[in-house]
Amino acid sequence: MKQRHFLPLVALLGVASTSSMAATIDVTYANSADFGNGQVGYITGAIAPNPNSNNNLGNVSIGGISFTTSNVDYDFSSSGQFNAWCVDIYHWMSNGSTIYDVATASDLATELSKLRPGTLGQIRVDNMIKLANQVYSFIDTTIESAAFQLAIWEIAYGTPSDVGNFIIDTADTNFRVKDSTLAFVSLANNWLNGLATAENTGNYTLTYLNDGTRNKSQDVIVFTETPLTPSSVSVPEPNSFALIGLGLAGFTFIRRKEVQRV
Repeated sequence: MKQRHFLPLVALLGVASTSSMAATIDVTYANSADFGNGQVGYITGAIAPNPNSNNNLGNVSIGGISFTTSNVDYDFSSSGQFNAWCVDIYHWMSNGSTIYDVATASDLATELSKLRPGTLGQIRVDNMIKLANQVYSFIDTTIESAAFQLAIWEIAYGTPSDVGNFIIDTADTNFRVKDSTLAFVSLANNWLNGLATAENTGNYTLTYLNDGTRNKSQDVIVFTETPLTPSSVSVPEPNSFALIGLGLAGFTFIRRKEVQRV
């Protein structure tokens, strides 16, 4: 959510900030998400709640956020630039530099449990990671960026159905849109609809960057692709090696007999 102006609202997120020893990262807002071919921009839409009011629909800029940083110590920041996704609908994004506490998915789950006590925060966070595992690798357009951001907001703040499904609609007081027929809203709902049967493949990990009690900016999340581990690489079992060796030995024996017959 792009900043229009700063509102000194009460901080609702930021559990990791309570520790004076929390790891931090200093970042600078660098406009919309950058997927390597350039920034994709934002889509303006009416959502609620929003930083202007907890109840009324208001226009906000919807899409991923690009940050630059001189701190390259983290996997997600190693290139000096990374994309993030807002997980805070109560504050504006700061246009300048912000110090974030680097926290975990479990920390985010704890905060979301407080904000939406009807559904365990861990269930919401698990669904965010499942969403990333299914679609994150091909997001690189404005519509896809906006759809992914909307889906994250819905998972974080929306009211799930009786069977635990999330859907973005025009009536949910916890999180709603003005028009659910727009292309990026429909795409987000298609993705959300598939989460009920989706597996948590482990392709991505989630890092929670929270502004704590500083109240300068929105809290965000970062998805980092998980590298393949040795156990995930297919290696022939010892018996397979033995069979391969016997096959090669037999082939050599046959070839030798053929040479002797010449």
